[in-house]
Amino acid sequence: MLTNENWQEFAASRRSTRDFLPTEIPAEVLHDVLTDGLTAPSWSNTRPFMIGIAQGEKRDRLSKALVTRLGNSAELPGMGANPDFTHEIPYPEGLIERSMRVGKGIYDTLGIDRNDSAARFRFLERNYEFFGAPTALFFFAHRGLDRFATMDLGFYMEALMLSAKAKGLGTCAQGYLGNYPETVKEEFDISDDYALVCGMSIGYPSDHPINSWKAERLPIEELIVGSSEN
Repeated sequence: MLTNENWQEFAASRRSTRDFLPTEIPAEVLHDVLTDGLTAPSWSNTRPFMIGIAQGEKRDRLSKALVTRLGNSAELPGMGANPDFTHEIPYPEGLIERSMRVGKGIYDTLGIDRNDSAARFRFLERNYEFFGAPTALFFFAHRGLDRFATMDLGFYMEALMLSAKAKGLGTCAQGYLGNYPETVKEEFDISDDYALVCGMSIGYPSDHPINSWKAERLPIEELIVGSSEN
């Protein structure tokens, strides 16, 4: 039986993996991980999302196209991104500080100076190389259910990531992989009713130091707007 302590320890051990071994994921393992994601709740059980899987030649072709797109757009505002879902840039006050702490932690671990624009751009490129992972997943949400579709997708992704962790796999959910939807959709036969939200690299973690770094967990008190004591 899974105890509370076991669950807390397991859940806290999940982190983003940013360097992978080239080892392929056995088909049955990937199938189980994707299926386990369906244990997550869904609005009226609609499951208003689709998953694109990129492996082998499709993975390599898509990675090359995305890296090329990034390189051709490097001088454009926002790297020429044209995502289906947009957000405020820079992040709003109160949130940008958290994002900056993550960036600093990653660059410090990699030994990248904040003024080394070439090294920072190279790390950005790694997103589109899926950090070396042999498999990339792309997540699409149905436009017709608006926020409920993205909520359901988020629930699914979390269950998927925990299942992957339990099977010795690493994952990295990546907003960057949603920046160029027209490039991604060229590789998948999917209705225009579905919008690209993000992607995920998945595979077996390497022993690179970046995989030992972990973002801080915010005190829950920072996120609570009221309590039973008030």
